[in-house]
This record gives sequence, C-alpha cells and structure tokens, in this order.
Amino acid sequence: MGQIVLKKCLQLARPYWGLLLLALLLSAVASALSGSVAWLVKPVLDDIFIGKNYTYLRLLPLAIIALYFLRGFTTFLQAYLMRMASLRLSNDLREKMYAKLLKLPVGEAGRETAGRIVSRVINDTATVEPILADVFKTLTLEGFTIITLVAVAISRRWDLALLSFTVFPAVAFGARKMSRKARKTRHRAQEEIANLTHRVNESIQGLREIKVYRQEKSLLQKFRRELYAYYRFLLKVTKYREGSKLIVDILTGVGGALVLTYGGFLIVRGSITPGDFFSILTAILMTFTPVRKISRAYTSIHDASAALERIEDILSYPEEKGGRRKAKAPHKGLSLARVSFKYPHTADWVLKDIELEIPAGKVTAIVGPSGAGKTTLISLIPRFYDPTLGKVLLDGIDLKEFDLSSLRELIGLVSQDIVLFNATVYENIAFGKPGASREEVIAAAKMAYAHEFIVKLPQGYDTVLGHKGFNLSGGQKQRLAIARAILKNPPILILDEATSHLDAVSEQKVQQALEKLMRTRTTIVIAHRLSTIRDADLLVVMDHGKIVDQGRHEEIINRCPLYRELYYSFSRPRKVIPLKKKK
Repeated sequence: MGQIVLKKCLQLARPYWGLLLLALLLSAVASALSGSVAWLVKPVLDDIFIGKNYTYLRLLPLAIIALYFLRGFTTFLQAYLMRMASLRLSNDLREKMYAKLLKLPVGEAGRETAGRIVSRVINDTATVEPILADVFKTLTLEGFTIITLVAVAISRRWDLALLSFTVFPAVAFGARKMSRKARKTRHRAQEEIANLTHRVNESIQGLREIKVYRQEKSLLQKFRRELYAYYRFLLKVTKYREGSKLIVDILTGVGGALVLTYGGFLIVRGSITPGDFFSILTAILMTFTPVRKISRAYTSIHDASAALERIEDILSYPEEKGGRRKAKAPHKGLSLARVSFKYPHTADWVLKDIELEIPAGKVTAIVGPSGAGKTTLISLIPRFYDPTLGKVLLDGIDLKEFDLSSLRELIGLVSQDIVLFNATVYENIAFGKPGASREEVIAAAKMAYAHEFIVKLPQGYDTVLGHKGFNLSGGQKQRLAIARAILKNPPILILDEATSHLDAVSEQKVQQALEKLMRTRTTIVIAHRLSTIRDADLLVVMDHGKIVDQGRHEEIINRCPLYRELYYSFSRPRKVIPLKKKK
C-alpha cells in the first residue's frame, strides 16, 4: 500500500521532477557526509589517540565544523526544494479538485454535502501534502544515509555489521503492522472530520431554525459526540505511531547489545582494533535513527492513503459533456419530446411523459402546486440535468448536440434561491456579463430598481456583500439577481419565482422592468402569484409531474379546475379580521 501511495504522489509531482532530482542529489551528498562521520572514527581513535599522532588534532575541530556545516546546508536545500514541490503539488491538487467541481453535473455535485466537499478540498489535500515535503524527503535522505552507514560498517568488519542488521526484519515487520492499523484508524478519523465540517456548515446555514426551535443543546451534544469520536480515532493513530517508534527503540537496544557483545569479544581476541569497533558501533547506532524516521514516514504514507483515495474519488467523478454545435438564439423555440425524469439514485418519476412546445419570443408561464415538477422541468433547459427518457430540443436539435458554453450563453436565470458571492455589488451584477462597464452595471441596477438602495450602502457599488450577501434583505438580493440577468441580456430568460421575496411596491416596479425585458426574448416563468402571469402567451398547468392543461388564461380558467383553484386562491385578497374588544 505504501509503495502504491508513494508512486501515485510521484506521478502527481511529475511536473516538478527537476526539483525532485536536485533534492535527490542533495540527499546523496548529505548522506555521504553523514557516513564520513562514522568513517573518521577509526583514524581519529587509532591514529590520533591510540597512536598518539597529535599532528592532525589541531585540524580535527575545523574538519568537524566544515563537515557538519556542509551536511546542514545540503539538508536545508534539500528540505526547501522538497517543500516547494509539495506546496505546488497541494495547490495543483486543490485547483484540480475545484476545477472538477465546477465541471460536475448538478446531480453529481449533489452526491456530497458542502461540508464534506470542503473537507476533501482543504483537509485531504493538506494530509497528502507532507508526502513530498516530509515523507519523500525522509525516504531519500535517510535511505541514502542508511546505505552509506551500512557500507562503512561492512567495510570495517562485515560479520559484526551483519549481526547488528539481523534486527532490521523485525523492525520492518512491526512498523508495517502498526502502519496498517494506523491507516484504517486514520481513514475513520478523516470521515469524522468530514462529518464535523458538515455539522458546522449545516449549523451556520440553519442558525435561525436552530434558535427558533431551541435546538442548541441537542446539536451541541451531537457535535460533542462526533468530536469525541474524532478524538478517540486520533488517539488510536497516535498509539499506533508511537508503538512503531517503541518497536524501533527496543530493537535498537537489541542491535547495540549484539554489537557490544560480539565486538568486545573481537577486540579482546585482537581481531579488530578499537578504532574499527567504534567506527562500526558509531555507524550502527547512527543507522537506527534514520531507520526510526523511515518507520514514521511509512506510517505517514498509510495515513495519507485514505485522503488520497478520497481525492481520487472526486477527481474520478464524471464531467458534463456537450456537443460540438454552436447554439444560437431560438427562431422556432424550445420543445420537450416525451420527456420523463427521475433524480439519480431515486425510484420516483418527477416528470412523466412531458410534451411541450415553448415558442420563441413569447412568454410561457408554468404553474402548479408545490412538488408538481416545475423547477425540475426548467432545469432541463440549461442542461443542469438531462432527461431520463425523451429529448429537449432547441429549434428541433437535441440540446446534447450543442456546446455547453454556447448553450448557457443564451440563458439568463433568476431563481428563488438567490446566490450572491463574497464580492462587491458591482462584481455580483457584472457576474452576468464579465467585463461590463460601470455604466452598464448601473443601468441594469436602475432597471431592476436596485440602484436606490445600492448607493446608500457604505461604499455604494464597491461595497463587499460578504458571504451570501448576508447584510441585504431578501428583496434586495432578488433585485441584484434580476439586475445580473438584465445585464446579460440573454435571448432565453428563465424566471423561477423571481419576485417571491419582494414587497408589493417593489414587485410592481420590478415587474414593469421584467415586462420590458421579456418582450423581445423567449421567457419561461414560474410564479406563485398567478395574477402576475395571466397575460402570458402560453400557460402550462402541471400536477404530479404531468401537464394537465395548457393554453391562454381565458381558455383554461373555465376548463381546468386545478388552474382555477390556484388562480383564485392566490389572487383572492386576504380578509382582515378585526380584533375583538375586551368587555
């Protein structure tokens, strides 16, 4: 598993091979300098101290300083280059994941909650990042160091060196076993942190509901339980990691004891000099430190494997696919031919055998009770979803044949769920037409009756709205969304409850602006206030995913009981019941 994860990370880091190769070269130099420390023990001990040749004693301190300076400098450069490569890798991964999310079909994006997706983009990439910065650096630097030190030890006395290395298989076996346990536990810990992220995100979104239904204590208890589960998993990961270190420490002691016992016997017998013995002992003891570091690195690889799997999962999601045709403004109109639809992973049909002609340049209004399938139907036009059965056509051509960018360039959308971005008012309106001049943005805002409240904001059009425009009322947000659509000036306009958050006065003004906008384009309207769409060129009545009637208001008001009921229930003025005076 560790080799597979490392191989995948190296494949992802392919653009930075220059940095990696240079770091690899520096690792070899640093390791050779580490080996020279063990090599110098023999001449220092045998020639200088035992042989009493003190000529080189004056140069020894300078040599040690130079040796450690060079080793420290090469290690610093190697670590810096590896960190540079790892940061670029993590940024590239985040960019790839974000780009993938932008290319996902709406249905696929809905497979995961926002909190879980955020956790994968931010937390999982942060987990993978140390693979190059720390793990690969450790494997290369310490791996070369072990090879160099082993070579030094064997060159001095091969049988003594090999005796100490007999503990290495036990070290490898113990580290691997602990790493596997740590990986499984780490995977569960990452799932818990995703749950925690989702919980926090969900609570921020539903803060009003939480407060009004007094669920603070209940949610805090759930969060506390999830937090404790995360704590326990991390504690287990620590146990396995430190257990791996414990195994290495114990076996280091065993290896050192073997060297001392057999080496002491060889010195007594005169088979080796004290310099040979201490040179081998230094090399062996120096070897166990990089072995310990590699053991930790191996555990880290297993930790990262779960995060890498989750990242690959997102990167493997299918992307939206369009055709090669360039979409143009409709001449005849849009049509739905025997369209049926159900959402992925569900059994219920939301739309059933829809046959509908939407004429170009006309206003088509879709009405019906909640859950009738109105919003789902209009979601097929920008290809947020594709029909499960049947086709959606533009001037007789299947929408799947059109390039997605050119198709959506034709469409303006104002929905009841307003999305504003953490940017200025100007940037939010210009979202509908990138590069629009300030004059164009102001003109669109005036048409949407938004200019008056915008200029009263602290910085006017340069006011940053904050997350989701939290500092604006629902009606103000809706007028900004309408201004965005007006600025885009699309040939196809979709209004999904576009005036639902406006008061009566604002709705009347915005309705006037929308009427001007709708005159020259193909418009599809969903509105619960039927009095605002009675003049539509075509009224389509839906119920339970089917079209039950269609025609002009005058035609269907008498023949369609459902439309008549809807019309009068929303058009009838509400009675004001006076309060009874207390006697």
